[in-house]
Amino acid sequence: MLHTVTRSPFQSHSLAQCLQFICPGDEILLLEDAVIVAVSKNIYFDLIKNIGVKIYLLEADIIARGLQGKCDKDLDVIDYKGFVLLTEQHDQHMKWA
Repeated sequence: MLHTVTRSPFQSHSLAQCLQFICPGDEILLLEDAVIVAVSKNIYFDLIKNIGVKIYLLEADIIARGLQGKCDKDLDVIDYKGFVLLTEQHDQHMKWA
């Protein structure tokens, strides 16, 4: 399953709720304000770093928030084409907002 999270964990519980339902083989795409999680050395980054699933960030949202070069290098940054490919690879999709 592909889980997309759009809200900052500093303003919403959507990421915490998402993490409660993660299963092996799932993937997470952080969009919009949720990309703030990828900035190293915050409590939410520590939660996702060791969750055991692949985590992606949308490049356009990183740029829009001025976070280029500030996100952890272990997370994969994808463009809109990569976003489309992710949705094609997963039969199920859950949006956490």
